[in-house]
Amino acid sequence: MTKFYQGLLGALSSILFTVLVVVLVYFGVKYSDGKAARVEESMRPQRLQEHADAVVGEIEYIKDPRTGICFAYYWSDNARAPSLTAVPSEAIPSELLTVAKVGK
Repeated sequence: MTKFYQGLLGALSSILFTVLVVVLVYFGVKYSDGKAARVEESMRPQRLQEHADAVVGEIEYIKDPRTGICFAYYWSDNARAPSLTAVPSEAIPSELLTVAKVGK
């Protein structure tokens, strides 16, 4: 075999090896992305439950004595501003309700 053919064979072997590596990496990444998506989807109910527990655990109920209106108040560390909404006073257990001390 001449040096030309030996060089050509070496170059083709390198190209074939590179193509094989690229194909294996591509399909490996594609497979792992699909697997990660399935794992993430299976964890969704648990993440939602943890989020719900964290948010509800941080809600404060406040009553304005001037108007008698009660509010659910929430401010997370990640929020830019608090969330506030009026809620029916009869729906709030007394041990969760804080009455503001403001003058009329």
